[in-house]
Amino acid sequence: MFHILNADPQPNVYQMWFAVQPGPLWITRTTWNDLCARVISVDEAKGPAPYYGNPEVLADIYTAEGFLKQRGSVISAAGTYKTWRQIAEPYWAKQRPSPV
Repeated sequence: MFHILNADPQPNVYQMWFAVQPGPLWITRTTWNDLCARVISVDEAKGPAPYYGNPEVLADIYTAEGFLKQRGSVISAAGTYKTWRQIAEPYWAKQRPSPV
């Protein structure tokens, strides 16, 4: 469904976020079917990599077709390496206005 970007070793969400700034970060959860998320904010880092003090991560959740399912959802377990995968920006993303 989504094009997962290969990474070795697999980064956590914080590492993905800081690596792509100031660009957008799109992710999917390994247990999600047909859902993805655009990370819209990560609180200030208060510790060293790779966990950066576990700041809160917020994201807008979308269906595979690009319909907004939930705005400003807290991304749980952002520091884990097994749960989240970075994906290429979905084809429909440029057709949507950026979140405020």
